[in-house]
Amino acid sequence: MIKKLDQKLFLKIYNFTQKRSRLAAAAVLITNFSSKFFSTIYFAAAVWLIYTNDAGLKQFVFAPAVVYSLAKIIPYLYNRKRPFADLKVQSLVEQRNDHSFPSTHSSSSFIIALAFLNLNLLAGLILLTAATATALSRVMVGVHYPLDIVGAVTIAFTVHFIVISFV
Repeated sequence: MIKKLDQKLFLKIYNFTQKRSRLAAAAVLITNFSSKFFSTIYFAAAVWLIYTNDAGLKQFVFAPAVVYSLAKIIPYLYNRKRPFADLKVQSLVEQRNDHSFPSTHSSSSFIIALAFLNLNLLAGLILLTAATATALSRVMVGVHYPLDIVGAVTIAFTVHFIVISFV
């Protein structure tokens, strides 16, 4: 039942996007640009934290490393097909036909945004907005189901709160 609901929601979002060329173009731009954007911002901030010998460096590096590792390990335990392969829809971006769950783009962008939230509230909020756009774009272009995004966001928030509580 959950799988059918997830597929139905995916098709509503995907078909809505397909019917609006400007929205589709924006989703493609966001999904193609976001990983470069988040990784550049993250590595620049890490270099700055190293340079300033900031005490928050450990959390800033540790949480994203854990989330990224989980996003790469989980598909070996649960290998879900991507929507374009499963439902035979046309992906709006070039994408490998590998695992769908969880979304690495989404988990990475959210954990980086959360890491920034600890450093600077405004920067963190702006990046959380960008992470939300990234996550939504992954569904809109046909490469992730909504539950892939929910799983990714859950992983990012859970690891973030564990790390800030214990590290």
